[in-house]
Amino acid sequence: MSMSSAEVVAAFVAVTSVPLTHGVAGHLLHKDATNPWRFWSPPFLTGGPRFMTFQGFSWSFFAISSLCLVLAIGQLYSKMAKAAFVSSPRQLLTASGCSALISEVLMISSLFTYHRGRRLRHRRAPSTGTQNLTEAGTKVTVAMCCALALAGAALLLVAHHFHAADPFARLAFVSLALVCFSVAAPVTHGLGGRLKWALSGSWTFYQPGRGGLRFILCQAFGWASFAVSVAGCAVLAAIVLRAVMKGGLGEGAEEMRAVAVVSWVAGGAGFLAQVFLAVSLPLFRPSGGIGETASAPACTSKVSQASDMRGFLQMMLVMHVIHAPHLLLLALIATVLAAAPTAAWGATVFAVLAAAYSPTFFGAPGSTGMRSWTAFQAWATRVVEDAARRWHGECRVVRHGEAWQFRGVDIGVDLEEEDGGKETGDARRVIFGYHPHGLYPAAACWFHFLPQFNLLFPSVPPPVTLGASVIFRVPILRDVAMWAGARNVSRSTFLKSLDERGAVVLCPGGQAELVEHVGGQADNTVTLCTRHKGFIKIAIEKRAHLVPVFCFGESQALTNLWKWKAAQRWTTKRLGFPMPFLAVGFKGILPLPVPLPLSFIVGEPLAVPAPGPEGFALEADVNRVHQQYYARVEELFERYKASSGFANLTLALKHD
Repeated sequence: MSMSSAEVVAAFVAVTSVPLTHGVAGHLLHKDATNPWRFWSPPFLTGGPRFMTFQGFSWSFFAISSLCLVLAIGQLYSKMAKAAFVSSPRQLLTASGCSALISEVLMISSLFTYHRGRRLRHRRAPSTGTQNLTEAGTKVTVAMCCALALAGAALLLVAHHFHAADPFARLAFVSLALVCFSVAAPVTHGLGGRLKWALSGSWTFYQPGRGGLRFILCQAFGWASFAVSVAGCAVLAAIVLRAVMKGGLGEGAEEMRAVAVVSWVAGGAGFLAQVFLAVSLPLFRPSGGIGETASAPACTSKVSQASDMRGFLQMMLVMHVIHAPHLLLLALIATVLAAAPTAAWGATVFAVLAAAYSPTFFGAPGSTGMRSWTAFQAWATRVVEDAARRWHGECRVVRHGEAWQFRGVDIGVDLEEEDGGKETGDARRVIFGYHPHGLYPAAACWFHFLPQFNLLFPSVPPPVTLGASVIFRVPILRDVAMWAGARNVSRSTFLKSLDERGAVVLCPGGQAELVEHVGGQADNTVTLCTRHKGFIKIAIEKRAHLVPVFCFGESQALTNLWKWKAAQRWTTKRLGFPMPFLAVGFKGILPLPVPLPLSFIVGEPLAVPAPGPEGFALEADVNRVHQQYYARVEELFERYKASSGFANLTLALKHD
């Protein structure tokens, strides 16, 4: 089949339209912006995150389209190039044109999301030009995305004709069709809706339960069709891969019929999704908009219900992130084992995953804190208290004693006065001892993220939670812990964290206390193992305050499904972790805790004596401070157990 010059010209025009759009359209739209537009050196890093994302993907697909065009032209004029490639020039031109269309849609999207410069501090009525621009932007975005979805549907039908001739071309076309659908639908919904309702400021990408009944129905049909199209593309890709692996081309009548049906269904669903999403945009009804005054109470009720649902989903996400990250690892392992056709396939998948995950161990992040994620911690600060209240019913932080309010400033003032005017850098160091350890003391990682804690202790620097080294060996669990800023509890890490951050949290009872813990609401005894004194020595040598923290409700919410203390003590000594171990709580079988009220009682800071002449803690001082510390722990327990809802509990100190 010969290829006409018109096809080459059409592909060339499609490819060159991308840089023209970038330069010419960008200049026309943003020539008067505070952040001016320049063709050769656009302010890529100052255009905003949306602009940067769209630009990056746009230029990537532009590179693909250019490469396909060059290869197609090369095959026309070079016999060597024609012999080197399996795909025909027409197939390459088709891929080039489709990639160029994807790049064009993304480029146009980037222009409409470009950050033009500083925003005015005051709001003013939008000009006629702004209104026309947003309206035109909506129409252009929707039209281009409709063309892109139509191109994706056409690609699937074209791919069907290459079923017997070239399975690699069909796989490429199916992949491009999937990209077309994956770009068209989100851009129409996100950018098209944002432009359509930009002046009202009422549009967000994720807005369940909002917009009115007709909008919700169109959105539901649209996203359902989108899911069908994506699933269809995945099925087609699987058929091609199976044919390639078997060495055949799948020319059977039944397989050809299945491919044809799936191609039509996936292509039609992809285009239908675009139509539904485009139609839904003008049907959106922002809350509090014109014509909704009479139904304001009903709208308020719907928004409240949507907010409750959002809060519930957020609570479940937080609870699973905190209490069940290791189950995701088990689910991943089980999925690979169940889906792998042979043991060799399973081993290969595990090897690839291990190789991809291994860089996360570089740099000893469990000791250095280099994988601490500020954004994750900020998110936890926003949501963890609400999630804890929803699940546990109550989540409170109590500040015990008046010693925290040293002249209304911070703990550094008091120690500075006691030590005769020594530097306050050491005075601000705080070691929080978290009790009891329990089966899974997850709250030690997040109680200091609570807004209550920050309000009660504004002068305390954000503490670093120190945990057992076994936590930093389990994938996913270690990631969540390190994102939250946790580090292992080795002495070197303890000293480094205290010097860097000025405050740490640790569980003095350790793994031994975990073994002694029974848990469950039927257990009326809380056992604390007191033999560890290393944190006392460090407190003296670093001149840090010791602050006991007792948590009511956490240790009673979980119990070990297998209670075999002899084996658990033995495995703790040999392996560093008690086995068998399966913490359950909710409904007696789930890893989530029983919804009991949580109370974090933060005791008074205990000042420590100065170290010995050589800078080391004296044994007599260590023993004396150790006794004082656990006396304060007992005081906190007895004083607050009734008000926390656990008057039936008794405390046992295990010294050996």
